[in-house]
Amino acid sequence: MILGIEGVSCVGKTTLAARLATHLNRPAIVPCYYHASPDPTRLPAPEPFTADHQLANIAQFLDIEDLRLARTRQALAEGRDVILDRTVDTLLAHAHAVGRMNGFDCDDQARNLVTSRPVAMPDLTIVLTADPDVLARRARLRKGMPTIFYDRHFSEHFNVYLAHPLAPAVILLDATNGSLDDLTTRALDHVHRHQPVQHRTSPALGTHPLKEAS
Repeated sequence: MILGIEGVSCVGKTTLAARLATHLNRPAIVPCYYHASPDPTRLPAPEPFTADHQLANIAQFLDIEDLRLARTRQALAEGRDVILDRTVDTLLAHAHAVGRMNGFDCDDQARNLVTSRPVAMPDLTIVLTADPDVLARRARLRKGMPTIFYDRHFSEHFNVYLAHPLAPAVILLDATNGSLDDLTTRALDHVHRHQPVQHRTSPALGTHPLKEAS
């Protein structure tokens, strides 16, 4: 199974991924684009002001997606589950959000760019949401966090895109509703519903065919 964990920064994706990993089949956790990048210091600025600039940024991130895809394929070949800390839908949600904030729209071009290449496509994406004020408080504790990542309008536009993502199955969970144990339980319930039948009965057997964007 390929499971994606999505949401804006500071919402708790990495924490939930670690919790879920103990319940899956020897899962490989594929890190987000920042941590998967060979040189994070060369990543583009998070707030481009033109459509062309945004599309160029996506092309750069798709090179990192190639590395994430290779890790995903290797894990699937070994019969392991995969947890994606962010998916390619992050790239499109970001493009949607910054476009709405800066007066341009490159959504269709961005989608065509992403779907023109093979990517790691989750069977299920869990989108974590949280009150923007909560996110802002958390972000202030992270030194150097760009302010756009906890801007209320950015979060709203980002989540609007995720209502119609590339991923075939998406569920939204409020990360601040209840304890972390409660969140993990709710997430696992959805994971179990989306696991392939053979995986439910014999998680150590078989591999999962890799899906691609379409």
